[in-house]
Amino acid sequence: MNSIALQIGFRDSVTNAQQVFRSLLTVMSEPGVIETLDQTEALDTLSPAAFSTCLALLDSTTRLWLAERFAIDSVIRNLSFHSGCRLTGNANEADFVLCPADQLPPLELLKLGSAEYPDRGCTLLVQVGQLSDRVLPGADVLRLQGPGIADQRILSVESLPAELIRYLTERPDPFPLGLDIVLLAGGSVTAIPRTTIVEVN
Repeated sequence: MNSIALQIGFRDSVTNAQQVFRSLLTVMSEPGVIETLDQTEALDTLSPAAFSTCLALLDSTTRLWLAERFAIDSVIRNLSFHSGCRLTGNANEADFVLCPADQLPPLELLKLGSAEYPDRGCTLLVQVGQLSDRVLPGADVLRLQGPGIADQRILSVESLPAELIRYLTERPDPFPLGLDIVLLAGGSVTAIPRTTIVEVN
């Protein structure tokens, strides 16, 4: 008998899914804005924001790559049950990559989309230590500019990996190709889409 328990996802499947999707639309259209996602409990190593995001974005048409820390039976079974998503062992095939900050796959392997279909690029879901719109001691302080930002926006991120900082500041992929980044911490979410210019203090 399989002893891995299924966990309740959204408490109110329709209302909560709409709430989370609206929050994700907000953070993608207003980079660096932080929204609260507390529509689910944590799922083992996944924060409430990460689990909620997965339930809102994943379905039977999406391919998901999980980093080692998240590729555990409880997470796999619950995500498969609640979303129907297809798991892949190859990050270069994934529509979504879900990883903690210290287990990024090689970013150059991920799908970038194409000039005709930029939306087919990979979305990187990264669980970090903490997010704030104020300067946090010991955190990386990002200055964001671009569409959806009137002038500039400050975003502090704890445990942001160096390779992701390089990607965000150098933007090696020719626009409109590239990766959209969703950052998740506890019950908070923000995003840095490919259109955003990033400087690090």
